[in-house]
Order: sequence, then structure tokens, then C-alpha cells
Amino acid sequence: MSEVEVKGTGLISTRTYIKERFSDRYEEWLKALPQEARVYYEDIIPTTNWFPIKEAYFYPLKTTADMFFEGDMKAAGLDIGRFSADYGLKGVYKVFLMMATPQALMRASKRIISLYYKGVDVDILEVKKKSLVLAATQVCKDNPNMDYRTIGWCVRALELAKCKGVQYDIISSADDSKFAIRLSWI
Repeated sequence: MSEVEVKGTGLISTRTYIKERFSDRYEEWLKALPQEARVYYEDIIPTTNWFPIKEAYFYPLKTTADMFFEGDMKAAGLDIGRFSADYGLKGVYKVFLMMATPQALMRASKRIISLYYKGVDVDILEVKKKSLVLAATQVCKDNPNMDYRTIGWCVRALELAKCKGVQYDIISSADDSKFAIRLSWI
């Protein structure tokens, strides 16, 4: 499989997250990014262009974790993922929230994730009335904390679909190139 890339819309949600949650420190955040990441965030971000995952997503997540989450990339990833679900599902992809069931929303997430990432494969498995398993290609093989952004997005998407008590558990995956989570709700 080829290297994972992220679409410009993903970078825009990251920048919007920082500007909305930490507006007084946005310039500081921008300057703290490594130069190879900063170049993607300084100017207009083309929504349809594809960007390298490490420079465009990993470094900004690490900088966010270091500046605002005491270095906790898991917490930063979950929070950015939740914000991204709000940003996308209340706006551009609002139609996905109108799906009949949480299971249908998560099946649709396969399509949504493919709009944000190139080189990521998603499977929805073990679909039950109040749970399912999502398995997806690891976005950054060097750092599994990057996957928490996807996990945060899924949890928040289910909450937006009126699911209560949404929880996730990381489970083993049959495919070494993927992470797997069991999502459940009451």
C-alpha cells in the first residue's frame, strides 16, 4: 500500500481547531511547527490537494500535544478528532447525520474517511444493535497515537447521531497494518 496522504480539508479542520480553541496562541503554535509542516499552514490550504501525512498531520498533532496537552498525543488526537466531527458533520457532511441508524453512519464513515485520507482502508465489522468494530489502516506507522484522531471523530460522530454513553476499546486487529476499535453505546 502506498504512503498515506491527507486532503487539504483535514489540514483546514486542524487549523480551524487551533484558531477556535487556542486563538490567543495560534501564531505561537504556527511558529512552533517544524518548517516542513509550517509551509502547509501559513497560506491558503487548497481543499482538494493531498499532503504528506507526517509533515501535514503528525507534526501539527505533536506540536498541539506539546503546547496544549502536556505532551499527551492521545488526548490531543481525541480532541482534534472530536472537533473535526463537529466541523464536518455539522457542516459539509451534515447529510451523513441524517442516516437512519448509528451503524449506517459508521458504514458511511468509510466513505468520509476516504475523503480525508488517501491510502487508508476501513472495514466495519461485527455490527450489532449497540456496537460495532471499526478497523482502519494506521495513518502513521511510526506513531499509533495518530489513530486517536480517527477514534475521536468516530466517538463524536456517534454522539451527534444521538447515541448515548459512547465508548471505545482498542482491540487486536487481524491485519498488522490496521488498528481496530470496538465502539459501543447504550
